[in-house]
Amino acid sequence: MPRYTRPVNSEYAEDPIKALGNMLQAAIIGHLRKSPGQTRMEIADALQIPKMTVANGLENLVASGLVIADPPRDVAVRGQRIRYSVDDAQVTEMVMRLNQVLGEF
Repeated sequence: MPRYTRPVNSEYAEDPIKALGNMLQAAIIGHLRKSPGQTRMEIADALQIPKMTVANGLENLVASGLVIADPPRDVAVRGQRIRYSVDDAQVTEMVMRLNQVLGEF
């Protein structure tokens, strides 16, 4: 049986896998593509999952650049509603990178 070795371009693939390799984060991206500009609570209600679970997923997606927070959390005033939307160009880039690593392109 062949032993697993990390591909040469594994670092190139790690970002998209972290960002897209999770059903919750994929669901959030899918939802926000259909309904941009929603708050955490609106996303949680629509997906029927706990608000804190959505908050964790959004934190990862914002950190990876796939989702944009408006206003950014570091400048938002306490109690201010933050609205989220997908950065379609970043999502497309991540999907393309993953496809390249998988040999699709």
